[in-house]
Amino acid sequence: MTSINKLLNKYLEGKRISKEKFDDLKIVIKEVGYNKKILDWFSYLQEYEVVGWRPKLVTKKLCQILLNSSKEKPLEFYALFCPSYKKGIDAYGFRTDDVGNTSRWGIIKLSEIVQKSRELGFACKPARAIFFNVALEQPEKSMSKIEDLRKNIENLKGYIPKGMSFELLSELFPFLFDTIGYRGIKIQPCPVPQITLNRIIERGKKFYKLFGWKSKQIKERSEVIASSEALVGNTIRYLMPNSIMVYTPTMLERAQVYSGHKFETDPLPIIFPKRDENMGS
Repeated sequence: MTSINKLLNKYLEGKRISKEKFDDLKIVIKEVGYNKKILDWFSYLQEYEVVGWRPKLVTKKLCQILLNSSKEKPLEFYALFCPSYKKGIDAYGFRTDDVGNTSRWGIIKLSEIVQKSRELGFACKPARAIFFNVALEQPEKSMSKIEDLRKNIENLKGYIPKGMSFELLSELFPFLFDTIGYRGIKIQPCPVPQITLNRIIERGKKFYKLFGWKSKQIKERSEVIASSEALVGNTIRYLMPNSIMVYTPTMLERAQVYSGHKFETDPLPIIFPKRDENMGS
């Protein structure tokens, strides 16, 4: 038995876990040694997140962020929240009655990981809810409903708990809004790997068919989203170093976009909370 396995068995105290979870915790020990607080955090993360979406490189980056954290350098968790749109054939614009279940659930999961991290002894900054008010869906139509977007923002703010900050992406990074704007941007060559783009186009069909879109429209929109979100991810990489994204949208494949072409070499630290099976969109 290797020394790493011995250390892990010592930590588990006879508890049996799946091979996948065991191998995941072995990566942690390789990175930080026998650090019970960090092992406890990853053990919690294994129950908190969707299985199979966290690459080894992200695990290693999370290890270093946790290891280097302190009262002077607290952990920083954030989530990006998209507007809630009206759905249906020929529908466009923003919901004004409320926000979607996905947004409300995302706020809960963002709160949970911060609370648990503090319980485990990690200093944490207030969670950051960042509203993604750029690259809007069907901007040529929805921009005429911009007052409805403001109402949508106010509705979401109503769900933000005490101790969590709420920021508009356009105000947090004004230069990004100048570059991307409400319409979004299409960059050539595409700033994400082609295999990632193809996956997003394929997965996006289900969502965009709710609007009655054709394949050409879906491809065009996917290219705009890929370009816009890759720019946002690159900005976060440099201006919010050591922060951890809590990924709340339903299309998990799109998370890779934020890392751009660095997904397989230097991905953004992103974690994927498990979704409530009974929850709608």
